Amino acid sequence: MKNPRLQYVALVPLAFLLHLSVLTGCREKPGKVYNQIHNYLDGISVIDTHEHHGFPWKSRHHALDLALYLYADLVSAGMPEITDSLERIYDSEAVWNHISPYLRFTRGSTYYAQFIKNLQEMHGLRAGELSREDFLRISDDVDRNFRNYGPWLDSGLNRLKIDFMLTDRLWDPFNPVMEHQRSGYVFRFDRLVTDVANRSGLDRLVQEAASKLLNADPMVINTLDDYLVFIEHVFAALQVHQVYALKMGLAYHRHLNFQEVPLEKARVLFADGGLSRENQTILQDYLVNYIIGKAGKAGIPIQIHTGYLHGNYGDLNRGNPGQLIPLIRRNPQARFVLFHLGYPWTGECVTMGKHYPNVYLDLVWLPLLSRTRAEITLHELIDAVPYNKICWGGDVGKIDEIAGSLAMAKEVVATVLSERIEKGWLTREAAFDICDRIFRENAIGIYSLSL
Repeated sequence: MKNPRLQYVALVPLAFLLHLSVLTGCREKPGKVYNQIHNYLDGISVIDTHEHHGFPWKSRHHALDLALYLYADLVSAGMPEITDSLERIYDSEAVWNHISPYLRFTRGSTYYAQFIKNLQEMHGLRAGELSREDFLRISDDVDRNFRNYGPWLDSGLNRLKIDFMLTDRLWDPFNPVMEHQRSGYVFRFDRLVTDVANRSGLDRLVQEAASKLLNADPMVINTLDDYLVFIEHVFAALQVHQVYALKMGLAYHRHLNFQEVPLEKARVLFADGGLSRENQTILQDYLVNYIIGKAGKAGIPIQIHTGYLHGNYGDLNRGNPGQLIPLIRRNPQARFVLFHLGYPWTGECVTMGKHYPNVYLDLVWLPLLSRTRAEITLHELIDAVPYNKICWGGDVGKIDEIAGSLAMAKEVVATVLSERIEKGWLTREAAFDICDRIFRENAIGIYSLSL
């Protein structure tokens, strides 16, 4: 007689295989699910919530002009900054010789991956790395396309299925006239806060705003009350010119901990001609609170740069998003859109998006900073935050760069959603809804778009 225990043991592998076959019969192969999600993403007409897009102003261009972020990694790897003289002579081979000793060390970085995606999506690069020959060929393509940039931009927007992009022209913030019909005006208000520290800065600010935004004679500003009236005029003009959002990039200038300041104290500081750094910060705190309060009453969302700083040598501690909590709590009527998920403080942003109804989160730039952290953070976002609060923006300066930024964001979203479907954490219908929400529908709601 056979040992019944041995019979049971022998049946265990068969039972396990039968059980596994039932499970696998109910689940798609990972590649298939990913491809289905990605194909769905490719069908969405995208609303891009953040660009620094402007028509090129250089006389000649080369392929490195499509490497806005990679340049910082090259400098971090030890590359000397490219001089103005090298830019002026337009010698793409000289540029290649300058960057190539350091380019190899960036090949694992996500900035490099985005640069390669730019070239693959828009310039027919087939390889996963960039050669000298590719660089020279693509440099000629870029220079030719940028000489007639309007049609190139149109063709790129159509190819990428981008319906609309919100544009923060930080170099020309008071100019409400967009260069393209698919661009929406975002007013970067940093100079309203930073330029009041001295009289010459204030005079330049008022002159520029009056000539470009207010279309009026400059106001005479002697007191803080005069300046607050000037800000009232700015807000009235923004409404006339259909502003879609305010943008705050003050983390590049100072910390984000904006304290409450009494009006009388701010009046005294404004009247002081030579403010110490500490008193400048106090006056800025008052102005930020005032501007945020006005934006909240006017129903204008406030986009805020949080986390990592572009470039090199910045004070990285300034961008910690947790510093914004007192400001957010004081302004429950305002809509705050936290950019970049505060990388590397992504957990703080997720928690704030979960806890505060007036906080929204934008994946902008995060997939380019770190694909790995972007995937982890999106998993955490879907775990913790209602997904009608998540958006995407490209955060670059040329249509060629938008292509790579969008491609990498889609990869991150498709990867995360397919993993959740395969684990049984998410239905396919919910995944498709999340896709629509991140790349289109949430932006329409948050920014009151009528398309």
